[in-house]
Amino acid sequence: MNARDLARLLRPRIGLLAAAGAAAGHLCAGGRGVWPALSAGGALLLAAGCSVLNQVQERREDARMARTRERPLAAGRLAPRAGLGLAAGLFLAAAACLALTPGGPGTALAVPLAALLYNGLYTPLKKRTSLAMLVGAVAGALPPVVGFAAAGGDPLGPRSLLLWGIFYAWQAPHFWLFARLHRAEYAAAGFRVPQQGVAETRAGGALAVWLVAYAALLLLAPAFGLIAAAGAKWLVAALAAGLCGLALAGGERLRFALVNASLALFLCLLAADALRLAA
Repeated sequence: MNARDLARLLRPRIGLLAAAGAAAGHLCAGGRGVWPALSAGGALLLAAGCSVLNQVQERREDARMARTRERPLAAGRLAPRAGLGLAAGLFLAAAACLALTPGGPGTALAVPLAALLYNGLYTPLKKRTSLAMLVGAVAGALPPVVGFAAAGGDPLGPRSLLLWGIFYAWQAPHFWLFARLHRAEYAAAGFRVPQQGVAETRAGGALAVWLVAYAALLLLAPAFGLIAAAGAKWLVAALAAGLCGLALAGGERLRFALVNASLALFLCLLAADALRLAA
């Protein structure tokens, strides 16, 4: 397998976002030293395992879409059995990384939980209901909670749940816009995407609600002690205001890029503020 096929299988951009979320959660829970990196590694491996298993499950659908037909499983360059073996190895490696963190072996339970939510529920639901995104977002919002737990923090505490909520609210406009950009391909593969069942005149309003909800949750970060520096608070406020303005803007591709950039910027602010407090 060449490097390009490996990248298609593992989808490193998704994995790196999961890793960043886990590291930010770990830092916000007070973790220091090498431990945030170990949490990030576990989240990266977990996301990669979910990606490979998803491609085993959807290899026939992937073959119908121009965007995905060159993936190794869809193109027949990798056998499903080999894909299952790779996914299992990635899941075991992720569990091992998380079990070694200060949160202990219990943190490794995030691995089967994420696989159950993403591969066991979300993946099959995508062909049945346009609301599948709401289930998939539960799994996609786990990385900061995993990082919190890996640092020995309370994964069900208010700060951890706020981070989960921010990730959850971000995923709705992220996937909504992505699905609109690739609506024809999703239809060809038989996937039911979020805008199905929503009149075109109302779709913009539904998307705006999600963007405003995401912005509102970002504004709660300083109130819950996730952001303490005055400058960072102002940047979060500006970021939230920009997202509200984005709800009224046109251009799906631009909005998709800016929504993604907003979460990356927020995670950078979280990490920088946490490291500043620890200095």
